[in-house]
Amino acid sequence: MKKWKRSGILAGLLAFTLVWSNLSIVPTETVSAAGETVQVWLTDSGLSSKLAPQASQTFSKHRNHGYNAIFVDENSTFQTIEGFGASLTDSSAYLINEKLSPSARTAVMTNLFSPTNGIGVNWLRQPMGASDFSHVGNYNYKNSPTAPFSIAHDEINIIPLLQQARALNPNLKIMASPWSAPGWMKENGSMLGGDTAKLKTANYGDFATYFANFVDAYNSKGLPIYAVTPQNEPRWASTGYPGMYMTPQEQANFVKNNLGPALSGKNVKIFAFDHNWDIDYFLPEYYTDAAATAYTDGSAWHCYGGEASVMSTMHYRIPSKGTYQTECTSGIWTEQTTGQFDVDMKNLTKTMRHWSKNFIAWNLALDTNNGPTNGGCTTCTGLIEINQASGNVKYTESYYSMGHFSKFVLPGAVRIASTGYAWGLHNAAFKNPDGSKVLVAYNETSSDHSFDVVWGDQSYSYTLPAKSAATFKWSGTQSKPATVIPGDRELRASSYHEAFDIVPQTSEDTHGGLNISFTKNNSWLLYKNVDIAGINGVTARVANGHTNTSIEVRTNSPSGPLLGTIPVNGTGGWQNWTSVSASLTGASGVKDIYLVFKGGANLNSIQFTSANLLQNPGFESGNTTNWSAWYPSGAASVHSVDNDYPHSGTYKLVHHNAAAAYQQTTYQAVGVSNGVYRATVWVRSSGGQNQLRLEASNYGGAARYDSIDGLSIPWNWTQLVIDNINVTNGTITIGVHSNAAAGNWAAIDDFKLTRLQ
Repeated sequence: MKKWKRSGILAGLLAFTLVWSNLSIVPTETVSAAGETVQVWLTDSGLSSKLAPQASQTFSKHRNHGYNAIFVDENSTFQTIEGFGASLTDSSAYLINEKLSPSARTAVMTNLFSPTNGIGVNWLRQPMGASDFSHVGNYNYKNSPTAPFSIAHDEINIIPLLQQARALNPNLKIMASPWSAPGWMKENGSMLGGDTAKLKTANYGDFATYFANFVDAYNSKGLPIYAVTPQNEPRWASTGYPGMYMTPQEQANFVKNNLGPALSGKNVKIFAFDHNWDIDYFLPEYYTDAAATAYTDGSAWHCYGGEASVMSTMHYRIPSKGTYQTECTSGIWTEQTTGQFDVDMKNLTKTMRHWSKNFIAWNLALDTNNGPTNGGCTTCTGLIEINQASGNVKYTESYYSMGHFSKFVLPGAVRIASTGYAWGLHNAAFKNPDGSKVLVAYNETSSDHSFDVVWGDQSYSYTLPAKSAATFKWSGTQSKPATVIPGDRELRASSYHEAFDIVPQTSEDTHGGLNISFTKNNSWLLYKNVDIAGINGVTARVANGHTNTSIEVRTNSPSGPLLGTIPVNGTGGWQNWTSVSASLTGASGVKDIYLVFKGGANLNSIQFTSANLLQNPGFESGNTTNWSAWYPSGAASVHSVDNDYPHSGTYKLVHHNAAAAYQQTTYQAVGVSNGVYRATVWVRSSGGQNQLRLEASNYGGAARYDSIDGLSIPWNWTQLVIDNINVTNGTITIGVHSNAAAGNWAAIDDFKLTRLQ
């Protein structure tokens, strides 16, 4: 390979190289370094670590390592978080109040409710009367039309513990839900369920008064009721325990004519539905009643069927109504699936990501036989387990999974943007009222998982052990208005920020994970703050049963400017995957990207593309064709091409001299039209580099660099970037320079020069 001659543009680049090598004072690409410290707490599924503090991390200038990355943007906000908790059922209250010593009871209540010395539970969903977890069987507060209303039963165990909980956590909210009206109000004459377990029309007013009396009675005990639901699980009424059917219109009639007026002036919210994700017809029908809708503050959901994504769909249909996750139990059946900790962490993260203001489990406490039960679930578990004989207390996986959120995400926090599920990593991010940020991440895979957390233009890297969760907390202000996702990063379909009318499902495509499915006309996915400058195409991994559909790529909104359309023809099966490409026009700047489905299609990922203006950029010719070399006079060239662990493809470039220290620049000069460009390259090193940098020069302005200095040069592949290079003379020279100690090597691969505008 020939040496540079000191003439023309090469002499200019050489001059800059020598100045840097001798003086190390040439300006580099600088980005503000926030340097915030990140606190970390870890729990693994085997509970060998339980909310255990870990070594702190530190934010520094972001370097793309090619890992999975979570892009956190505190300036994009969503719902306000009200809290996390469970239910102090009659069974839970009996166990805590009657089966524990006073000191053990105090310890349990502190560990549950204290924000400082416990996990800070601050929301309780209380059954109004008996549920399937009652140690005394079925009970209510008014046994006949002429009997007085009385909460005497609750005053034995439930109310004293609620008062203690509220003293420990003044932010405690209480929501009340009946499993059944008193039997005399129902067509079957019983609190139990069954085909005729419906509220008599003549007793709608009596049942509304029952609610009002309950609210007043609890308020008199210093326990204000924050919200109620008209009925627990209105589309399920088992004959084995209390239950009552309500159709959407029956519930709407009850709310608008009776419950709403009865609670007027009592400062109590009404949440409709209170049932499973897969009963998705109920709320659309309910909300067609404008009068009932006017009394309704939100929708309550359970996690026992369907997918959490339906909550986002309902949010975007009726954005004025809040979304609440009001029951999601743990259970021993998870031991035969993926484990309780795994199930909990997935439910918590996806519930938060789909607009819920809270997360409520089920029983706070159950015994070693998963009871006492009252004709219902015999395999449910609680946040704690109490041995009735010994009084021993065990804190379950569900206690610690909830603690990763409830202890750190404070009431009044807002969910902030974070890219979602990708490559086995679940997460949700929040900003507390005091400005601190909280990120909860869970690694569902059986291997340790490395990833970057990117915040503004800062990041840190972390390796999360298999089947483990971590909570990260930090303060400070985001260094840039937006956390930008590079346009050359593959976007997993399941890592969307927001979605409408879709369902994630297990994918049989390469690398597994989740794909997006069950789309309809005008379903969409949103990815925030994607840098699409210079983008001119897109490739997508798709599957389709047999019909021809498409996916539109739009910006700003689902009906915003159309960049292009991805064809999705029939692939012969919903898990028969193929890659399809489309050209895009009009892409520029940082935009919110909407993928809008025009019919049914499965999507696993998309990759934006742009023209690379360099020749042989990945050295896939097997040699240095199109590349030139500079090295000091009297020294030898130390660059070559090999096939030992390239960044991509078959080959990579290497700078290496085992016998002596060396300097080497590998560069390519190209003619381009005037405009704004971006240059990138991937590098790694064995260590011992005094300097390893990407260079851009001879473009009509001062030479620019992105460099990694000294010991910070990584073993892992890391991307160097020079952005917004304003070419004014029709040429540009791009190169990589190494200045290294003897025996050190630098690997270089995948140069790219793209036009931004």
